[in-house]
Amino acid sequence: MATYRSIRRDPDFDAQLNELIYDVRRADEFVEAAEWVLSRNPYEGTRLSGGPVWFLPMRSIPDQPSAVIYYAFNDDWVVFLRIEIV
Repeated sequence: MATYRSIRRDPDFDAQLNELIYDVRRADEFVEAAEWVLSRNPYEGTRLSGGPVWFLPMRSIPDQPSAVIYYAFNDDWVVFLRIEIV
């Protein structure tokens, strides 16, 4: 059986998400997609300059801009650090 990493969110991430995506349901759906992917394989993203921070571009959802999620991870968890509109 596969072991998945737990997802954590930095408080700044949640604040940024709430500012960027006003519809709570859409924001949850948007983040759940990233959680599903990264909890299973955090290497799906791209590492920034060999450091501990990675990023995952997210396709846009209807009526919302595209975004990038920045995150870090270890063997047990993935923490969402920041979200930016691109």
